[in-house]
Amino acid sequence: MLKELDKKLLYELGKNARMSYSKISKEIKSKKPIVAYHVQNLEKNGIIWKYAPVISLTRLGIYAHKIYFRFHGLNKEKKKELIKDFVKNKYINWVAESVGVWDLLISIYAKNIMEFVIRKNEIFEKYGEFVQDYSITLLEDALVFNRDYLAKKSTNYRKEFVFGGKIKIEEIDDKQKKVLRLIRNDGRFSLLDIAKKTKLNVGTIQSKIKDLEKKGIVQGYTTFINLNKTNLKFFKLCIHLQKYGKKEFAELLNYCKSNKNVIHLIKSIGDWELEIELESETLDYIYEFVDELKTKFPNTIKKIDLIIIKKENKLDFFPEWY
Repeated sequence: MLKELDKKLLYELGKNARMSYSKISKEIKSKKPIVAYHVQNLEKNGIIWKYAPVISLTRLGIYAHKIYFRFHGLNKEKKKELIKDFVKNKYINWVAESVGVWDLLISIYAKNIMEFVIRKNEIFEKYGEFVQDYSITLLEDALVFNRDYLAKKSTNYRKEFVFGGKIKIEEIDDKQKKVLRLIRNDGRFSLLDIAKKTKLNVGTIQSKIKDLEKKGIVQGYTTFINLNKTNLKFFKLCIHLQKYGKKEFAELLNYCKSNKNVIHLIKSIGDWELEIELESETLDYIYEFVDELKTKFPNTIKKIDLIIIKKENKLDFFPEWY
């Protein structure tokens, strides 16, 4: 069970993972030593999984492809081996065990469709005999929101990080690529540590990162929470559209944005057009939200598939191979 102070801290670190303890203490009207103690406890207890920059991949010519699996004949040992294999695979950036329509969800970063096909074929060559059904979607765009429900904030502002975005390839140098690789799983990085690892001076590192932020490649810095260590649960709704008008879709997106428990909105190309990701303490809350969507958008939404994410085994916003 998260304490109220912990919720406030997770909210502030989700908004900007690079906030200092002094700044957080001012925001939540607490004392710096108390903030430091509680944040370190959240890290020690594994509630804070990691801090990471949110990176707009399409600006680097990288695209995310998802494969959702339903298995048959896969025993516990073989499934454990498969998941371990997927987590170690440097081309797979997301691995999640689930309940509902699908058993396992993965995402693969690739520079083009042929690269993805190679990775997909490698997976099916090894584990295809266990695949009863699967679905492939291409991520068109994704909006990443902070956990406003933790701090009971109004959603009127709802600052969003753009994970995909319009296709605008930005040129970056080898030093910036090296910096991105070093900070991809360390959103609270020390400039001095990065300087030592790259053998560049701190001023150069600072300049390289500012340029990445200015170009919209680094959108911000957020915090990953291990929900299994809390009383929160992770849900995904796959929305199949009936009507495809821009106006209707915009209305649906805006309605979803107004829900404090919605943390990701993912536009997809494939069997469905939109994925809504929410966090909640209860399944009843999700059922109510699904009923609201069906009632308010009966002509827009054709079908909603509910997936409960049991465990996220791997989650990277940036590929290690880049």
